[in-house]
Amino acid sequence: MACLPHKSVAEHDAALAHWNCVHLGPNGCEAYEQRPLICRLFGTTASLPCPRGRGPETPTAPEVEKQVHQLIASTRQVLV
Repeated sequence: MACLPHKSVAEHDAALAHWNCVHLGPNGCEAYEQRPLICRLFGTTASLPCPRGRGPETPTAPEVEKQVHQLIASTRQVLV
């Protein structure tokens, strides 16, 4: 289970206002080692594309993505 650093409501609001992740800092992801499954999936599937057009040579298969989303829903993982 990820143990992400706690962020304030103001930090969440500021990140969401710019469509950013609350854990994205000036040097990239500040919680990279603890990132949740949804973060690991981001940029690797057609439904979660990288806004900069980057990604793996072979995208994650849709059936694998579906399984990951089902797992996330079943364990009720949330970003903190």
